[in-house]
Amino acid sequence: MTRIVSFGARYRRAADRVGAVPGSTIGRDVGRTIAALAAADVLPGIADMEALIPPTSTAHVRRVPGRNLWIWYTATGNAVRVITITDSPPVPIN
Repeated sequence: MTRIVSFGARYRRAADRVGAVPGSTIGRDVGRTIAALAAADVLPGIADMEALIPPTSTAHVRRVPGRNLWIWYTATGNAVRVITITDSPPVPIN
């Protein structure tokens, strides 16, 4: 399955802040992780966790392999919405 990927308003600012800019090594690692989300047969993945986005929303979070970077996303049907990226681990809901 290939999902349509869209990006939340705060993703770009957060990506710039953590150095995940196009053409950089970090940017390529983040891009591969987002591509894996888009291609996944089932979301959330087994290693993904659910976390709170203050004050009341939740999202799933996937770690960028080999980096202390976390991609926050929601998935519905054939779409993935990348909400933000952080450089600190989320606190899982459960």
